[in-house]
Amino acid sequence: NGIADKRTPGAMVLLAQRALRFLLHALVGLGKLIVLAYCCLRAYRIRMHPVTKYGYIIHEFDPWFNYRAAEYLAERGWHSFFHWYDYMSWYPLGRPVGTTIYPGMQIAAVAIWRALQWVPTARWRIPKEVFRYLPAGARGFFPARGHLAVGPMTLNEVCCTMPAWFGALATVFLALLTAEASGSTGAGLAAACIMAIIPAHLMRSMAGGFDNECVAVATFCMTFWLWCRALRTPRSWPFGLFAGIAYVFAVATWGGYIFVNNLIGLHAAVIVALGRYNSGVYRAFTLWYVVGTVGATFVPVVGWTPLRSLEQMPSFLVFVTFQLMEGCEFMRRRRKGGMAPWKFFFFRVQVFAAVLAVAFGVCFILSQLGYFAPLGSRIRGLFLKHQKTGNPLVDSVAEHRPGTAAAYEAMLHDARYLAVVGLLFCWHQGSPAKFFPIVYAAVAYHFSLKMSRLMVICGPVVSMLAGYPVGIILDWCLEQFVALPCGRREPTAAEDLPVRSGGMGSIFRCLWSPLRLVVIPQELRDVCRMKDDLQHRMPKLDRLCRALLAVAILAASWKRSSEPARSFIRHCDERAEKMGNPRIVFQTTMQNGQSVTVDDYYVGYKWLRDNTPEDARIMAWWDYGYQITGVANRTSLADGNTWNHEHIATIGRTLTAPEKRAYNVMRHIADYVLVWAGGQGDDVAKSHHMARIANSVFPDVCGGDDPTCREFGLIRQGVPAPMMAKSFLYRAVNHETQPGVSLSSKRFREVYKSKHGLLRIFQVLNVSQESKDWVANPANRICDAPGSWYCTGQYPPALDKLIAMRKNFAQLEDFNKQGQEKSAYTKMVEESARSGRATEF
Repeated sequence: NGIADKRTPGAMVLLAQRALRFLLHALVGLGKLIVLAYCCLRAYRIRMHPVTKYGYIIHEFDPWFNYRAAEYLAERGWHSFFHWYDYMSWYPLGRPVGTTIYPGMQIAAVAIWRALQWVPTARWRIPKEVFRYLPAGARGFFPARGHLAVGPMTLNEVCCTMPAWFGALATVFLALLTAEASGSTGAGLAAACIMAIIPAHLMRSMAGGFDNECVAVATFCMTFWLWCRALRTPRSWPFGLFAGIAYVFAVATWGGYIFVNNLIGLHAAVIVALGRYNSGVYRAFTLWYVVGTVGATFVPVVGWTPLRSLEQMPSFLVFVTFQLMEGCEFMRRRRKGGMAPWKFFFFRVQVFAAVLAVAFGVCFILSQLGYFAPLGSRIRGLFLKHQKTGNPLVDSVAEHRPGTAAAYEAMLHDARYLAVVGLLFCWHQGSPAKFFPIVYAAVAYHFSLKMSRLMVICGPVVSMLAGYPVGIILDWCLEQFVALPCGRREPTAAEDLPVRSGGMGSIFRCLWSPLRLVVIPQELRDVCRMKDDLQHRMPKLDRLCRALLAVAILAASWKRSSEPARSFIRHCDERAEKMGNPRIVFQTTMQNGQSVTVDDYYVGYKWLRDNTPEDARIMAWWDYGYQITGVANRTSLADGNTWNHEHIATIGRTLTAPEKRAYNVMRHIADYVLVWAGGQGDDVAKSHHMARIANSVFPDVCGGDDPTCREFGLIRQGVPAPMMAKSFLYRAVNHETQPGVSLSSKRFREVYKSKHGLLRIFQVLNVSQESKDWVANPANRICDAPGSWYCTGQYPPALDKLIAMRKNFAQLEDFNKQGQEKSAYTKMVEESARSGRATEF
């Protein structure tokens, strides 16, 4: 009893310290949750700027198709959506939407819209008295500034708001991913603060920008988080199942899922290369790959490409390698007494050599049979030294051009410098997930250098790494303050894993033994020993010194980082305001300083809807097709999808041809022609791309000696070259606005010119009704089977001579097409790649 009495006060003190530690950690955790909630609110608010300024309006080009598809799904249902052959686009061929769309975003939009129909309309207002007890300005931190409302929304409102919702969701998932990989909830919180407003994420998630990436980034972050969670311990592998399910969601939303596929495969390969392979990693990766790949095959646009596409082969090879490695481990466990390390090493070499020989033979046979799908031009362009892909259509798109220093400054700002510092904080964690941000950063940086559009994948990893130094240091400082009254927390013992021999782990252990004395000299070990001695002999002094150091670090950090942080926030707000421009409607400042809203394009499309027959066919450059079908609800000849290069080239040839020749084609496939005018990005500025694309299929447009169509353009100060001056496009854009420039009144009649002259519409006279009726007749469509929904339209017979002149476009990646002549443009890019010269235009 005497001994128990002496120990009771110490036990009570220890219990009190634990209780106080729990309370303090609970308060810190609650504070972090509140900050995370505000980050989500901030992410939502900064993305809702376009709605506040312009209202609920869909932006740009592609989002209009996505919205039209969502409307179709809501009206017609699941079955009709996936069997939808759209004859209002790509006239007269049509487009099989059901097999060419990533449907995840539309399904999510319709699901949210239908769920909201069940939500009763209700409004709440936080009483003013509450704000009297809060600091000044606290109202701005509450959703809707304290005025809350819920209820049904229209589908248009849902589609406009989804980017903001999923932007907040991506912020949450990135916080979880960062906390998992770093082992620091503070790092997750800091990453969320950056992710909420970083322009690299805003660029594809502003309200109204109903595009695939606005949902895809959230699904990517969710997949990465669950993958890293599956690696926490060898027993965490069941999370690989959820990572596979999340990956299926990512596949259904955006073609960029290939990035997720290969990044996880590369991370798994790095884990093996660094000797961190174990049964848990094997099970997690196998479960993710099997579930994810099987689920991906059910997305119609994907189908069996995970097992046929070359860009998805790396992760498949990692999967096969994992099976062979685990098979070898199984054989070693079955042998009595096991295998000696070197014997096991050579056994694995024999197994891999045999499998590699068989695989090489099988792959050779399959390649000869045309089984493997070639690399797409966009994917292939990510691995080329030169800046052109060999496809003039892809090369004409601004977002497919290489990233620049100015782009990194605009999209990542100072966060990219902090992210570099964050790389130094990626090595002390115990989980194999610690390598993930390093691999992610390397891959994202490479790809964004090649294609500026992929700056969107840099947003999460830069936010993640930038959060590392801030959050890890903050958590360390907070722990010192908690330890001052509560004592130091005993470190959690790491789980002992069985030592694997005969692999990379053995190699690294052999190398580490002699290198340890060089990497960690005796002097450094002596300093560490002195620190540990001080901690054990004088714990209170040690805790006090640590707390004072934490105060000094926080004070110095606040002084040095407060102004850069404010600068970053200002930059993000300014970029958000610029990115919130819907383009179809925009604000500009007149010469007299007056700010006006220019809605020429939007009003012009509405004029088409209200003043033309329902079966009217509108010819325009392919950029505007989504808006023609989405806003005007009229048939377009092409849209922003690039699935039919030859058809787009046919339109380009027609628009850049001399007026009479263009008219002889137009009267068979169009009732109206729409052009963008007014300078600054109008159709004349784009016309050299049209001619170049046309020349890749119709070599007579510019000739084989001029693959970049230098003869079609402006000579100086807006003076057109003779070839351009004769073109229909130049005459239409400048119709009766320049001396001697007009279209023939016998062929075309201008029926609409917008208020500021930015959009002009011409009616095609003496349209061939015979050709129109022939195309509209279902009997003239080619179906893949009797009674099938997949029936491709055909050009009218009057254009047979023109279509016969076309040459199917053979890109650099079309190695499965034997004996097909490549265009002059492709040959030029191919030659520049061999010689190492940059392709000039």
